Amino acid sequence: MEMKVKVHKRLFAVAKLKDLPSNDFFAVVKYDGVTVVLQERELERVRDEVVECERGFRLLTFDATLPFDLVGFIARVSAALAEKGVSVLVFSSYSTDHILVRDKDLSKALNALKGMGFDVDEADVVGAG
Repeated sequence: MEMKVKVHKRLFAVAKLKDLPSNDFFAVVKYDGVTVVLQERELERVRDEVVECERGFRLLTFDATLPFDLVGFIARVSAALAEKGVSVLVFSSYSTDHILVRDKDLSKALNALKGMGFDVDEADVVGAG
């Protein structure tokens, strides 16, 4: 199965908030506080709610529908990235997976994914903004 990796153009942040937000975010997890993934430029909207924040992430989306019974996909991706010294934060949606990598590690991550046979559209790799 050929799979394309979409590299989102903007930088993302992961923030722990005081309460559940009413705004749109890429991801919201309510466990041990509220964690959100949002574009860095959107942090200003929730600045009064931020308890902690990590900035400088790039979002990579595996551009394919992944079946629920697929076993080991993220394990293989994580292992390949770990070999290159790239840490990941994983989010799964209903039909695909997404990973956040530090912007400084983007080239290493993309090279590892290409080495695994993923098609990375270089046109999607655009500087942060």
